[in-house]
Amino acid sequence: VWILSVAAAVALAYLLLPRPYPGDVVLKTSMCVLLALAAFRGNLKLFALALLFSAAGDAFLAYDGQRLFVPGLASFLVTHILYAVVFVLATKDTAIAVSAGRKAMLAVIPLFAVAYSAVLWPNLGALAIPVVLYIAAIVVMAMLSLRVRAIEVPLGAVLFMVSDSLISLGKFLWQAPWVGPMVWITYALAQLMITR
Repeated sequence: VWILSVAAAVALAYLLLPRPYPGDVVLKTSMCVLLALAAFRGNLKLFALALLFSAAGDAFLAYDGQRLFVPGLASFLVTHILYAVVFVLATKDTAIAVSAGRKAMLAVIPLFAVAYSAVLWPNLGALAIPVVLYIAAIVVMAMLSLRVRAIEVPLGAVLFMVSDSLISLGKFLWQAPWVGPMVWITYALAQLMITR
C-alpha cells in the first residue's frame, strides 16, 4: 500500500510541476517503476514486466514525443499484450457472473474503437498500420479486463483507452491546452487502479 501511495504522489507531482525541468523524464517514469516494484513484491512478475514496458514508453514520450513516438507506441503495445495475458492467466480458473454493465462494455469498447479509428484514419499517414495494430491490442486488453472480478481492473483498462484516445486526439486531430493534463490524469489513474 505504501508503494502505491508513493506512486500516486509521484504521479501528482509530475502533473503539477511545470515542465520542462531537469529530471522530468525520471519523475514521469517513476510511477510505473514503483508500481512494478509493488507487483514484483506481490510475485506478479509478468505484470511487473508490463509496467516496466509502460515506464519505457513514458520515457520515450517524455524525452522526445515527436521523434520517439513509434518506440513509445511499441513499448505500450507490449504492455497491452502482457496485460491481456495477465488477465487471462488470473481468471482461467475462476468464473464470474457477467453483469449487465460488463456486457454493455463488451459492445461499447470495440464499437468506440472502430468509430474512432475511422475518424483518425485520414490523418494517420505512414503511422496508419502501427496505430491500428495498437488500437486492436488495447481493445483486446480492455475486453479481457472485463473477466477480472475486481472492478478497478476494467475501470482502469477503460481509462487507459481514454488516455490513449486523448493522445491520438492531440497528435492527429486537434490540440488544446487541457488535453495533455487529461492524458496524464487518466493514464495515472488507469495504472494505479489496475495495479491496486
